[in-house]
Amino acid sequence: MSEDLDDKLRRKGAEHEVKGAKRELEGKIEKNIGDATDDLSKEASGKAKEVAGKVQKNVGEAVRKNV
Repeated sequence: MSEDLDDKLRRKGAEHEVKGAKRELEGKIEKNIGDATDDLSKEASGKAKEVAGKVQKNVGEAVRKNV
């Protein structure tokens, strides 16, 4: 039973890693577009998404590796 739970947690961790990496990349792109167009709001929004994605990716990695 606990092995099934461990497998589920590993999969969830990997899922969060991938989603976080995607979010981080989207944020970088948005930030760069905001920088290129002098749109401070878009730049800030992109930076926030980038940081949130990095956190999500790192949490997913920690869960996956420590289960």
